Amino acid sequence: MIEISRRSALAVLAGGVVSTGVAYATVSSFSDEDLVRVTLEKYLGKLNIRIEHLQQFVLAFRDRNPWNFPSEKLSDAVTLVEELKLGAARRLLPRRKREDLLHFDRWVIAEFHMLTDYA
Repeated sequence: MIEISRRSALAVLAGGVVSTGVAYATVSSFSDEDLVRVTLEKYLGKLNIRIEHLQQFVLAFRDRNPWNFPSEKLSDAVTLVEELKLGAARRLLPRRKREDLLHFDRWVIAEFHMLTDYA
């Protein structure tokens, strides 16, 4: 039988708390620009766009389509999943959330082509 000391249990617990804190800090630091960037790169490949231009596009997109952005928590989660190249994890979401994200993706791509000279 394996014996676990109190010190080992506390070390594991402390590690879990630290990992949770780091994960929360990472996820909460994402912005709308990050979500739009990973969405565009998912469909168009690596973008060569300055951050100022991306910010201008996101502001224009948000002004034209404020209802299209997913909730903040969903947005942060999707950004993290796409950054880690785990896009298949979207299938684990409820059907309605998947549809909302697909709708958002389509609008971002359409508006990007209309509002920029990317093409």
